[in-house]
Amino acid sequence: MRDRTVTHHRSKRLLALSAAAVLGLALLAPSADAQTSYTETYRPQLHFSPAQNWMNDPNGPIWYKGTYHLFFQYNPSGNTWGNMSWGHATSPDLVHWTEQPIALPQDADEMVFSGGVVLDKNNTTGFGTSTNPPLVAVYTSNRKADGVQAQSLAYSTDGGTTWTKYAGSPVLTIGSQNFRDPKVFWNARTNSWLMTVALSADHKVSFYSSPNLKTWTKLSDFGPAGATGGLWECPDLFQLPVDGDPARTKWVLVVNINPGGPQNTSAAQYFVGDFDGTTFTPDGPATSTPPTGTVLADFEGSAYGSWTTTGTAFGTAPAQGTLPGQQNVTGYLGKGLVNSFLQGDATTGTLTSPAFTVDKPYLNFLVGGGNHPNSQPNPTTVNLLVDGAVVRTTTGKDNEALDQAQWDLRSLAGKQARIQIVDNNTGGWGHINADQFTLTDTPAQNQAANVHWMDYGADFYAATSFNDEPAGRRVVIGWMNNWQYGGNIPTSPWRSADSLPRELSLKTVDGAPQLVQVPVEELEQLRTGTVGTAPATAVAAGADVPLSTQGALLDITATLRAGTAQDFGIKVHTGGGQETRIGYDTTTQELYVDRTRSGDSSFGGNFAAVHRAPLSLDADGKLQLRVVVDTSSVEVYAADGRVVMTDQIFPNPANNGVSAYATGGIASLDAFSAQKLNSIWADR
Repeated sequence: MRDRTVTHHRSKRLLALSAAAVLGLALLAPSADAQTSYTETYRPQLHFSPAQNWMNDPNGPIWYKGTYHLFFQYNPSGNTWGNMSWGHATSPDLVHWTEQPIALPQDADEMVFSGGVVLDKNNTTGFGTSTNPPLVAVYTSNRKADGVQAQSLAYSTDGGTTWTKYAGSPVLTIGSQNFRDPKVFWNARTNSWLMTVALSADHKVSFYSSPNLKTWTKLSDFGPAGATGGLWECPDLFQLPVDGDPARTKWVLVVNINPGGPQNTSAAQYFVGDFDGTTFTPDGPATSTPPTGTVLADFEGSAYGSWTTTGTAFGTAPAQGTLPGQQNVTGYLGKGLVNSFLQGDATTGTLTSPAFTVDKPYLNFLVGGGNHPNSQPNPTTVNLLVDGAVVRTTTGKDNEALDQAQWDLRSLAGKQARIQIVDNNTGGWGHINADQFTLTDTPAQNQAANVHWMDYGADFYAATSFNDEPAGRRVVIGWMNNWQYGGNIPTSPWRSADSLPRELSLKTVDGAPQLVQVPVEELEQLRTGTVGTAPATAVAAGADVPLSTQGALLDITATLRAGTAQDFGIKVHTGGGQETRIGYDTTTQELYVDRTRSGDSSFGGNFAAVHRAPLSLDADGKLQLRVVVDTSSVEVYAADGRVVMTDQIFPNPANNGVSAYATGGIASLDAFSAQKLNSIWADR
């Protein structure tokens, strides 16, 4: 059978039949740049989005002869997922993008799922010549007849303008419906191609080797490890120097997961370790044993003892596991636990411990159930009370699997305290689970402590890095959307955007290497020259201090100090009762993005939420923030990029105010700068 060549035509919409007639009826959408003004409501002005139709995973990002190529999962004929093909966009600078004709359309036999692109410099495939080596796409063929996923090839000898599907595809199959998303690079150490590919349902990444991209030999598997609450997808493997030292390097394995991220949604986790050309070995243990100490309550008795209750949610005794009508509850110790799902989510109440003396530096416990924090109405929380006030608080993650939580009590040493478990919510996930309260000398590690997340927001997924970046940087880009509500966000005629490209580095944090992410420096070319600043100022409890800068497109840097405040931060896209808060909660020691009042959230029941990330303030109580604000998103880089959060928002376009706020005490705004930015579509 001859190779199948795809020819592109620049018409608005074309049904094309390939010369070989085996592509089937494939919709070959042209570059759609000329068909939109890129000024629609909610259209991202700093992030790439297709002119029209549905987009999800970024695929095969690569630099080639002065041009960045970005491919992506694309539906040529609709604004929701389907008909998956590879869209294509190019950029000279990672900032300004031009959409190109579809690179790889679906056909009668297959949809074209995610994968990578490499430059076959040595023409190992024979698809090109020694003087004109080919670009080769390694992608997942999703067979329409039975859903079997296998790895296939396509190639281009004209710099990515046209592509030919390899007639010998698939080149790697194991007969599975969950074998997808290959990422390939040339491993100079072994003088061969190296593929990472996901065994999605098994929570594994497989490694394969090939001399020519056509014949593959399995090397090893990695996993299960880290977060396993969803399907593993879109793996990526690369090497980075630690603290900028080229003599000291580590390998980073990125594994995207859906769902099961820090907000119980799709997300990107990563592992730092060593790769010997065959096997990836992560640093550190995959699990941890909770420390021992003074057990305040284990709920193994037939009654609550000296704990007191109000309401009916907690009944008169600990639950013995899962209650009627409840999803399976896991992660508790022994036979008993606190479980307020008594009679479902309709009941409310509290359960309060007797007073105890804080005589150890940490309180560890298990928590699960609903995600309704104390800062919102109708919470489901575990609180620590001192003198009747809440000084520490934790909520669940809309998950029946209990996980370790820990509070740092060093500042409360010697004080009398009580634990209060609260269920004040009668809606969905309106219950709380808890167990095993123990005072200890060291903190326990929860699942999140054993998982490194690239991004703690709800809208960063399918992260993948550019091959052959000319400056030697490792630049990553992700899908800025979420599978929980992505098909319903209120945008038209397109749906979905990509994150800003980010430069990655490894920095030593608390004795171990950790990914640090910052927007690529090319973003600075969008600066208009207009800079808003604010003098150092105190922010009183309950105050909302307007800052001089307003705008929908901003690059903000700010330094805030906690002072006596329990909660403080900045607001963007304010006005008309709308606001998006980027702040810090000192009682939970978490950075957060609060989009409960950010704008339109009618399309998704779980969109209006507060997303949180663990973060300790600087030694002097400072919070360092960089926030890139677009028309319909915020990307938050805290602590010089050690913690990142990406969230979509859909505010009224007229609401572009910026302010500082504090609650529960006085905070200070030590420094503030906001660069106004131009649109990446300004020259269209």
